[in-house]
Amino acid sequence: MCDGLKMERPYSGYAELIGYQLIDKAKDFARIELLVGPQHLNRMGVPHGGVLATMLDTATGFAVAFADGPERVLRAVTLSMNVQFMCQGKAGERIIGEGYRIGGGKTVAFAKAELRTEAGLVLARGDAVYRFLDKPGS
Repeated sequence: MCDGLKMERPYSGYAELIGYQLIDKAKDFARIELLVGPQHLNRMGVPHGGVLATMLDTATGFAVAFADGPERVLRAVTLSMNVQFMCQGKAGERIIGEGYRIGGGKTVAFAKAELRTEAGLVLARGDAVYRFLDKPGS
């Protein structure tokens, strides 16, 4: 997300480790997905809450980064995030996360995201606050 780079995939060591991918983007919007494998499971055999929180942070972060549209990626950092875990997923499922920038200004942005299985089961929801490092609209 740095330096206004055009991105088709969220390249970073952490993104590669977890395995999520950016699959759709628009102004104030991002869609990511993850195929749940055994490496994503906790001791109870369900996707770890940290994996779900990562996906919520990523979806909201990209939505904020696309505040000027997906052609200009703005840098931003997470200030806070609230997560609600709704249901449990399982290995082999594809989790789809959609994030939306829902407000803010030139310094702070507000965003929300939801994670669902392909069957439509809501796994988690989250709200986040970001601080822009690049000014929107400039």
